[in-house]
Amino acid sequence: MTSEKQENKSVDDEVDYKTEMLRMTESSQEQPQVDLSNKTLGEFRLIRRLGKGGMANVYLAEQTALNRHVAIKVMKNDLVSDATYLDRFKTEAMAAANLNHINIVQVYTIGEADGFNYIAQEYVQGVNLREFISKNGPPELNVALHVMKQIASALQKAGEVGIVHRDIKPENIMITRKGVVKIADFGLAQLTLSGERMNLTQEGVTMGTPLYMSPEQVKGNKVDHRSDIYSLGVTCYHMLAGRPPFRGQTAIAIAMKHVNSQPAPLSKRRPDLPVPVCDMIHKMMAKKVTDRYQDAGEILTDLRKVSRNLQGDKDEVSLSAFEANTGTQTSSNDASTSKNSKPISWSRYIVLGILFLAVGGTLGWLSRPRLNANPQLNATQRNSPREQFADAMLIGNSEDAWKALRVFHSTSEERWRAEERLAILYLNQGRLDEASRIFETFIEQASNDKFNLVPVGFAGRAVIASLKKNYQASDQILADNAQRLSQKLDGPMKPLVRETILQNEKHLENPRMTLSKMFPEEISEG
Repeated sequence: MTSEKQENKSVDDEVDYKTEMLRMTESSQEQPQVDLSNKTLGEFRLIRRLGKGGMANVYLAEQTALNRHVAIKVMKNDLVSDATYLDRFKTEAMAAANLNHINIVQVYTIGEADGFNYIAQEYVQGVNLREFISKNGPPELNVALHVMKQIASALQKAGEVGIVHRDIKPENIMITRKGVVKIADFGLAQLTLSGERMNLTQEGVTMGTPLYMSPEQVKGNKVDHRSDIYSLGVTCYHMLAGRPPFRGQTAIAIAMKHVNSQPAPLSKRRPDLPVPVCDMIHKMMAKKVTDRYQDAGEILTDLRKVSRNLQGDKDEVSLSAFEANTGTQTSSNDASTSKNSKPISWSRYIVLGILFLAVGGTLGWLSRPRLNANPQLNATQRNSPREQFADAMLIGNSEDAWKALRVFHSTSEERWRAEERLAILYLNQGRLDEASRIFETFIEQASNDKFNLVPVGFAGRAVIASLKKNYQASDQILADNAQRLSQKLDGPMKPLVRETILQNEKHLENPRMTLSKMFPEEISEG
C-alpha cells in the first residue's frame, strides 16, 4: 500500500470512529422512565430508586425470602424490545455471577417479572470513588495505594477467567465504610471463553466512558484485559491529581485525546508523589498495549513494592479515612452520582487543598524567627527530608508531622513544602491567624523570591480574606496579583484560589477577578 493510500485510510478510520462517537452521543438521549419504587418483582420489593445508568435503573430492594437488602438493576423499558441489548443485559449477570471475589460486587440472580428484566446483586453501603474524591479531594498516598491494590486484585481475578470490564471508571468503583473497594457493573463485559470471543456488539460500536476509554476502545478495535489496565491508569491519575488527564468540550474531543495526546506528567501535578507511583500510572496509560502492564498481577507486585518502601512491613490504613467520608448509602451499580448529593461546601474545599499535594520549584531554607523551630513534637525523626515528608503524608493531617520538617530538616526543600501544607491545615481548622503568619512570611520574600513563595503567600492572603467574608478585599488582592498568580501559582493553593474566586463572585456585583481572567487556559481546556 502506498503512503498516500495509508494516509487516506488513516483519515477514513479517524472519521469512522468520530462519526461513531457522535452517533453514540446523539443516541444516548434518555427517555423518561417509570419509577418502580414500592413495586414487587418476584421475591424482591423495590424500596426506592438509587440511580440510573446507560442500560438500567437501580433500586434498593428487600429480598423477602432472605430478609436482606439487595440492589436491583431493572433494564430500561425502551431497551427490552432490542434483542442485542437484552442479551447484553443477561450476559452481564452471567459474567459477574462467575466472579466470586471480595473486590467485585456479587451478583445473586437474574430474573423477569411483569415484563421487567432485572439483576439482583449485592448492595454496597458507601460511595463511589468519584463521590469520595469530590467530597474529600485526592486521598492520602497510603489510602490511594490501598484503593489501587483492591481494584488491581479484582481485575486480576476477572482476567483469569477471561472477562473484560470495558468501563472501569470512578463511578464504577464502590468504597465501603470499612475501606473495602468493589468494582461494580460488568454490563459492558466481553467474554473470552474456550478461545471464542463472545461479541454482543455490532462491529465498530464503541462502548465505555470517553474520559477513561483506552485508545483501542475508542477506535472500535478488539480489546482485552489490557484495555481495563489503561482505564485503571486513567482512574488512578484522576484520583491522585484530582482531575482526569484529558478534558474537552465534547465526548469526541476527549476520546480523540486518548488516541492522539499524551497526558501531562502526573509528577508535574503532584511532585510530592514517589517517582515509582507516577511511573506505574503512566505505564498503565501507555498508548500501545504492549507497553502497558500485561496483567493486573504485575501491577499488584509493583504496588506492594512501593508500599513496603514507604511503610516498611506495615500495610495498614486507618478506617477513619473511610468511615467519615462514606456515609452516603449508594448502591453497587452503574449509576451516576445521585442528583440529591450535597454540593461541596467551602469548608470541605479547604480539605481538598490539604490533600492536593503539589507544589513546583526548588524550595530552600528561609530562617524566620516567628515560625517556631523548637516546639515539643509528637513525631519521629527520619534520616532524610524525603522520608520525613513521606511520613507526614502517610500519617495524614498531623500538625506535628508537618512541623517535624521545620525542626529536623530545616534547610531542605521538603521543609517549605510542608509549611504550605501546615498553613492549609490551619485554614481547615479555622486557625486563620496561624495560617496568616505563614503566608505573610512567604510574602516578605518579595525582594529575593528565588523559591517562588510569594504567589503562595498572596493566594493565602486572598483565601483568608474571603473566609472572613471580606470579599471585596479578597477580590482586590487577587486582582492586584493576577499576573503573579496566573503565571506562577501551582500546587495545593491553586484550587483554593479557584474556589475563593467563585465565592467572591457570589457576593460581589462586579468582581474584578473571575476564573476566566485568572486561569484562561483552564477554561479553554474545558
